[in-house]
Amino acid sequence: MKKDNPGLPRVYWKSGAWRYKCNDRQKALVGKSWIKLGVGAAEAREEMKMWEGRLFPRAGMGRIFDRYEGEIIPAKPSEATRRSNLMELKRLRLVFGECEPEDITVHDIYQYMDARGVQSKNQANHELALLKHIFRYAQRWGIVEHNPADPVTKFKLKPRDRYVTDHEFSLFLRHTSPWVKRYAFFKYKTGLRQRDMLSLRLDQLTQEGIALRSSKTGKLALIPWDDELHQLVREIKADNLARGRQGATLFCKRDGEPYNKDQFHSRWQYGMRLAIREAGIERFTEHDIRAKHATDAEQQGIDVQANLQHSDRRTTEIYIRSKKVASIQALSLDRFVGADG
Repeated sequence: MKKDNPGLPRVYWKSGAWRYKCNDRQKALVGKSWIKLGVGAAEAREEMKMWEGRLFPRAGMGRIFDRYEGEIIPAKPSEATRRSNLMELKRLRLVFGECEPEDITVHDIYQYMDARGVQSKNQANHELALLKHIFRYAQRWGIVEHNPADPVTKFKLKPRDRYVTDHEFSLFLRHTSPWVKRYAFFKYKTGLRQRDMLSLRLDQLTQEGIALRSSKTGKLALIPWDDELHQLVREIKADNLARGRQGATLFCKRDGEPYNKDQFHSRWQYGMRLAIREAGIERFTEHDIRAKHATDAEQQGIDVQANLQHSDRRTTEIYIRSKKVASIQALSLDRFVGADG
C-alpha cells in the first residue's frame, strides 16, 4: 500500500490509511491534527480535493507571498534588490506564511518588529518595507481592503558617523597589503559600491572612461579617465598578471575568477589587520571609504548624489550630514586681557 503514494505534500501513511497532517492554522480551523484521506492513492487525491477549500483559503498569505515572489520580485531592475527581497521574504514566510491576511493586525506586525529588532533593527526595517509593499499588491489584486503594515513605523537608526581622516587613510595605505591599497585607492577615487567594483569587467573600460550600470539603481554612468585612474588600472592589471592571470573582471583572483563577497572580505580584513598592527589606526570598514569619498567630494563642490548614484537626494543628504564634523569658532579673549592678574 505504501508504494502507491498519492504524491501529495504533508500526506503520510498512518494507522492503515493516507492522512493529511494539518499545520497549526489548519488544526485550529478544522479541529484536528490529522485528516483521513483513504487507503488508495486515487481515493486520497479525490478526498484531498474536497478538503482544499477549507485547508487552503484562496487569499492565504502563503499564496500572496507566492504570487509576489513569482510576479513582482523578478521584475525589479536591481539584482541586489531581488536577492535581498528573497531573503526578506523567507523571514516573513516563517511568521506570516500560514496566516490569513484579514487576521493579521497592526499589533501582530509590531510584535514581529520587536522580536526581529533584537537581532537586527536594520533588517527588521527592510522586512517591514517589503511586507508593506506586498500588502499594497494584495490590495491591488483585490484580496484585501486594508494594509495592516502601513501604520507600523520603522526603527530609528543612528547613522554611522565614522569619518576616515586624511592622516588615517594615508597611514592605512602605507601599511596595508598592496592589493588592498590599490582597491582602496580605486574606491576612494570613484566612490563605487563594492558590488560594482568587484563585478567591473575589462570591456567596461572604454576609450572615454569606465562605463557602468549601478547594481543598486540600474542607472548608467561614466567615469572619465584621468592620469591617476589610468595609472591605477594599469597597476591593478599588472598585479593580477604577476600573481596569476588576468580574468574578465578588473579585480580578480589568481585564477582570473572574480571575487565573491566572502573572498573579498578575507582579503580586506587581512590588509586591515596589517595596518592596525603596523600603524595603530582605528579599524574602519570598506564602506567608510565610500563615505569619505562622499564627504570630501561635497567639500570640493562636486555633485555627490551623481557620484554615489543615489536615486533620492534625501539619501545623499543624510549620508553626508552624518559624516560632517562641525566647525566651532572659538571666541577671542582679548577684551579680558589683564583680568587674571
